[in-house]
Amino acid sequence: MLSDTECDSLCTSFCQFFTDKISDIKQAVARDPNSCSTSPSPELVNAGPVLVDLAPVTPAEVLKIINTVPPKSSRLDYVPTSLIKSCSFLFADLISGLANLTFTEGCFPSNFKSAVVKPLLKKPGLDVNSPSNYRPISNLNNISKILERLFLSRLNSHVIKSPHFNHLQSAYRKMHSCETALCKTLNDIYLSSDNGNCTILISFDLSVAFDTIDHTTLLNRLSTRFGITGLPLAWLTSYLSGRTHSVCVGNSFSPVTDCLTGVPQGSVLGPILFCLYISPIADIASQYGVSLQQYADDTQLYIACSVDDAASALSILESCLASLHSWFCHNALALNPAKSDALLLGTRQRLSFFPIPVGIQTANSSVPISDHNHPRRHLGLKPYLKWSRFFCLQIILLLY
Repeated sequence: MLSDTECDSLCTSFCQFFTDKISDIKQAVARDPNSCSTSPSPELVNAGPVLVDLAPVTPAEVLKIINTVPPKSSRLDYVPTSLIKSCSFLFADLISGLANLTFTEGCFPSNFKSAVVKPLLKKPGLDVNSPSNYRPISNLNNISKILERLFLSRLNSHVIKSPHFNHLQSAYRKMHSCETALCKTLNDIYLSSDNGNCTILISFDLSVAFDTIDHTTLLNRLSTRFGITGLPLAWLTSYLSGRTHSVCVGNSFSPVTDCLTGVPQGSVLGPILFCLYISPIADIASQYGVSLQQYADDTQLYIACSVDDAASALSILESCLASLHSWFCHNALALNPAKSDALLLGTRQRLSFFPIPVGIQTANSSVPISDHNHPRRHLGLKPYLKWSRFFCLQIILLLY
């Protein structure tokens, strides 16, 4: 059991670490030569519908949300979630009135812009004494999250119709999960194999992507690319500005810190705003004829090739990665080569004749081809078979 003094010290340490990590990444991106290179292609202009107003909120809509939210409360709650759920009809009227007021004014309540950050261990078994092994999860006011859900329902129905929405993003969307992402990727790899080809695949990760989003760039992209203007854009501008957080350990809190970049991890709107922010990635991959699959901030790029055109395919993939790296730098995001993986996939027979590359160049470093797929290991596509069969069975059951 930690003493109050130890908890105070931990809070300050975590807060300083999270702040310094974002600052260090921003500085590293600014020093990258790609940040000074020619700017990427201009932002695509919205060619679909425009979102100018927000539909009125009804008590019935709020009541449905109240009945589905988990009975958990935050330290920032003015009213416990259990009380809101037990008096749902009363609070449905109150919250719908508040939502309509914020939507017509284009202003998110300033009292809801604070967050209590709980450091969450990324996965079991990591060193609990190292701050780098923790993820900053924001606990927010329960009513503010209901307001976010109401706005999200109006935002989602608009952006899904946009021709610039990345439909290969499988996270944070209904009926799109890691299972659908895996099925899509596996199907492409199997088709490539059926055509007598192998597949070169690279999976890369972004460093603290949610926390490094540039607000000005995000708002400009929402307006230009997705046609979000008027009150909805004003509401989102208000939502992103003036946010603060404080790290909590036990009963201790760190000093309040301003959030000048990023979207809160743990918020309702954060995931969709992140997906819209990185949506141009799909355009870049398409320009090079490279296949793409995304799940949150994890991205897979892959290209099919025969033995004869392996060198050409690898060159195309590396050119695509170079363009992506440049785009990331201009958008204040940092690739993490240490968490990137590359694979060569195909049947055992074709892999035995395939010239295995030493590595794939990306973000000023080389990502080695995993030796787990070396033809002498006789693996090929077998590690994926049991998963694909399981997921295909699930899809068949859903259809019936």
